[in-house]
Amino acid sequence: MAPRLALRALRYLASPRTHTPLNALAIPLGAPSARLASTQPKADSPAPPSTPSPSSSVTPAAPSSSSSSTVSRQTPADASASTQAGPSKTADRLAIPPLSRPPGVPNPPTAIPKSWSQRKDELLDEERHKAKRKALVKEATQGYFHDYNRARSANGGKLWTAPPVLIREDRALYFPDISGKSLLSTPVHTTSLLANRTSLVTLLSTRISEEHVQSFISPVLEDWSHRPGFQLVQINHQDNPLKSMLLTFFLSSLKRTVPEERWGSYIVSSGAWSAYDVTGPLGIENRLLGYVFLVDHNLKVRWAGCGPATPKETEDLRTATAVLMRRMQETQGEKSKAEQPS
Repeated sequence: MAPRLALRALRYLASPRTHTPLNALAIPLGAPSARLASTQPKADSPAPPSTPSPSSSVTPAAPSSSSSSTVSRQTPADASASTQAGPSKTADRLAIPPLSRPPGVPNPPTAIPKSWSQRKDELLDEERHKAKRKALVKEATQGYFHDYNRARSANGGKLWTAPPVLIREDRALYFPDISGKSLLSTPVHTTSLLANRTSLVTLLSTRISEEHVQSFISPVLEDWSHRPGFQLVQINHQDNPLKSMLLTFFLSSLKRTVPEERWGSYIVSSGAWSAYDVTGPLGIENRLLGYVFLVDHNLKVRWAGCGPATPKETEDLRTATAVLMRRMQETQGEKSKAEQPS
């Protein structure tokens, strides 16, 4: 057996063999894997004759021209452009649109309770039913933590930016009637409270909204808090019955945080507001934010802001309040002169 194995080994070593040079198997970077199959000889075709040489077996092949086309080369200009694209996209995502329409309702509000005929007309009003269905569909398609997630964004969940100037009187709409109880435990309506005064109305429901409101009104209160004809009206609204009940238990502690001269203009309101009468017209799309409205003596909304105030918005509100107060004083002065007997 051993002589036979030795004879077979000698025959195998003496038989002629073909060698594939290493440079034939070199693949450029980024080339498709099918190129490897094209370089290997097929099984049913004879291998091309080649003479092995020491240089061909150790010298790697030069990279082909296809490698330059498959490997992308980034120039310094392209690198700077790609660097600038990231912040610009972030800025576009954080951009806040301006206030698109005057907030408020088209008809003058009233504190008189609605009659049966008026309630019947509301039940048969098709536009009101459409608005309610739209609000219900929008609320159903949003998650429970939708408002919380928006409030945690980089811009604080701000819905729109305030106008830089006063809204024109002929285009301004009326502030809707909101009822509740003041800190003096008396029923109050905003329609009777805002008449014949320049009012800074704030809507708040959470601690976050209170901070938003303070960022708007602090400089204005320094200028006009003790001036006749100006008032601050704060509306604390709780649509959740449990939160509303808890708030009534802590009215005494709430009175300690509010100055006594403002107890009559601090309204505690409970229950869900109508999307057709209040939240929709005033643009209240996130209940966690704070909202500020500048209302003139004719109950028209002349300026509005929401969310955390920017320095420009704070200064714009300060200027708008001064302009509105001056115009109201001039109007009241002209009326008093006209009423005096000649």
